[in-house]
Parts: sequence; C-alpha cells; structure tokens
Amino acid sequence: MEIFILLVLLVIIAVVLFQWYNAEEVLEGEATVFLQSEHEHFHFHVDLPKHMEIQPGDTLHILNMPEQELDGGRTTGEVSYQSAVRLHKASWLQRHLTKTSSLIEVSELVDHP
Repeated sequence: MEIFILLVLLVIIAVVLFQWYNAEEVLEGEATVFLQSEHEHFHFHVDLPKHMEIQPGDTLHILNMPEQELDGGRTTGEVSYQSAVRLHKASWLQRHLTKTSSLIEVSELVDHP
C-alpha cells in the first residue's frame, strides 16, 4: 500500500512540474522589424514595445512580412517595417532550465579541444 501511495505522489508531482514547465503568458503588440538579408550576411533586429522584454526561454513570433516583394528572400540594403508580434513568455522553471542548459553548452564549447 505504501508503494502505491508513493507512486501516486510521484505521478502528481510529475504532472504539476509538467504543467508548471509548460505554463506561459502571451503578450501581443506592434514592433518595428529591421531586416537585411544579402548574399554574405543576414541581420535581423526587432524594436519591441516597452511592455515586452525577451528573456531566456521566450519565443517571439513576427506575424507580418514586409509589404515589398523580396527577390529570392534577399533585400537590397536594410528593410524596416511595422509588424504585429506575439511574445510567448516562458515559465520560471523553463527559463531557469534554459539558462542552466545554455551555460553547460557554452562550457562544453570552451572546453572542447
């Protein structure tokens, strides 16, 4: 009976951690997107509204493309345009795990011969 209770508690803890990890807040707004895609390089910058801040684990969705036609996906110089954006804010647990795993990966790159 004690093993059954222990298993039930472990399942409950796993479900709570899973729900906590996947919890997210969604913010929407208008942003200015700066795009430069040429043969040698690709630059992309987004000026977000003041109420949005990207942190580790967050995901930003750019909802609109530039109005002008891009020749093969390339720009001539820098293109800037307004776009609706959607920011998916990660939970504290997901943010912490993203930071930790990133530090481990950077350490592996530095220590690699």
